[in-house]
Amino acid sequence: MKDSVKEMMGIPLLSPFSQKDLLQLLETGNMRLSVHPQGRLLHMEGDACRELEIILSGSLAVERVDAAGEVMTIAAFQRGDCIGGNLLFSKDPVYHMTVSVTQKARILSADKETLLSLFHLNQAFLEQYLGYVADNAVILEGKLKNYANVPVRQRVMNYLAAETRRQGSRQILLPVSKKALAAQLGVQRTSLSRMLQRLRDEGVLAFDRQHITLLREDG
Repeated sequence: MKDSVKEMMGIPLLSPFSQKDLLQLLETGNMRLSVHPQGRLLHMEGDACRELEIILSGSLAVERVDAAGEVMTIAAFQRGDCIGGNLLFSKDPVYHMTVSVTQKARILSADKETLLSLFHLNQAFLEQYLGYVADNAVILEGKLKNYANVPVRQRVMNYLAAETRRQGSRQILLPVSKKALAAQLGVQRTSLSRMLQRLRDEGVLAFDRQHITLLREDG
């Protein structure tokens, strides 16, 4: 359990707590650890959201099935990310898309009552939580601004610019497949492939199955 606490200490959302605090939360059962294998369906569309889930390791994906029955990845979540943070306190705390495990994941969970108690006892945790929720809203707003009613070329470049800032490198590790990326950008898989090839031919970028490298600014 002490190893789990050390793993938890690196999570920004949990930074207001000491090792002793986190160990006590685990020992009392107020926070729970679980392990989920790759490929597991963690939440189905329509499932009630009863807990905040913090990813300690591995990765999850929010997915939806289109009219043709194709599964599209809408968002990817990795260590330090949370799911359920917004839903839990909404008037309709229900998952509207499926959540699956894309890489074996260790997850820390806390229910609504536990969170309310922790908010009352630890104001720094409340501020951290509210900041996380607000940052997610800003990220969503940015995605809508960058991708809605924008040409495919600009959508791709906006995405690459955002990932360059987030990853701190011009060689971007794709967190999802190109098929899933196309779904996130709201374009057809073939349209994304053609645009990447065009940008590569123009010397703007290079790419392989897992990376896209920006070679120069577009335009």
